[in-house]
Amino acid sequence: MEEDQNITKKKGEDRFSDLMFGSRRDNDPDEEPEMKRENQPSIDYGELMIHFDSLMESAKNLKPLFQKVIPFVEQIWKKK
Repeated sequence: MEEDQNITKKKGEDRFSDLMFGSRRDNDPDEEPEMKRENQPSIDYGELMIHFDSLMESAKNLKPLFQKVIPFVEQIWKKK
């Protein structure tokens, strides 16, 4: 047990800090962001806008349906 405490003291960490914050890495911090950038897919904003436009168009088409259904829902709420 004393050996474990000596080892953690040598590392400069305690078990609680290691559990809560993770172990410290000796890697170069500049390498990690580059790896993350490589794994992230690029966003196609043109395709995103096309999908957003179709979503808005669908919502506009559903608006008359909701206007017809809302009175029925209000009647059900009044009965309770």
